[in-house]
Amino acid sequence: MSTTADAVQSETDPQKYLWYFVFVVVMIVSGVPLFVDLPLPETWNYTGWLVIHEFSGFLFVGHTLFSNIWAMLIRLKLGQEAGVWARAFLRKLALGITFPTSIISPLAGLFAIAYWGGLRDPSAAWAWDAYFAMWLMAGVSIVPDVIRYARNRNAGDPRHGIVSGAIRGNFGTVMVIYIIWCMVTKESLIARLFIGG
Repeated sequence: MSTTADAVQSETDPQKYLWYFVFVVVMIVSGVPLFVDLPLPETWNYTGWLVIHEFSGFLFVGHTLFSNIWAMLIRLKLGQEAGVWARAFLRKLALGITFPTSIISPLAGLFAIAYWGGLRDPSAAWAWDAYFAMWLMAGVSIVPDVIRYARNRNAGDPRHGIVSGAIRGNFGTVMVIYIIWCMVTKESLIARLFIGG
């Protein structure tokens, strides 16, 4: 599809502002734990929440790396039919794995970190950084991609959004590396600016 056709399609989208609103609401709600102390109850147990958090995170990272590399290669190198199939399969993976795990992993992490005093406790500044990186990744990559794949407006054009998708995917990879670094080292680079960690 040409740039002109993309611009026309964007301008003739009657639900464009509804989806912008959905994006803003998701980002505000998911950002609340960064700036407001939420006294989450110590339900179940720390180990259980940690296992769910880690397993979900493993699925999220593994699927994202695999699907991004695999789908980009197919969409770039093979013909139209294979590209359309790859985009459709990527849509299933995004809605079936990326979407739920991007909710489950941070939510389970919030319940697990309640045992450390909460996300905004200075002793858990590393967790604040990890959540912040996930929130940034959600705003740049996850939420726009889930909305885009759910709407499926460019299903017939396998090369649509491939450059911007690669840029967002690379940003997401950097954020994932930072999240893993925070969780392994229990170090923080950003939280001290907000919570004094």
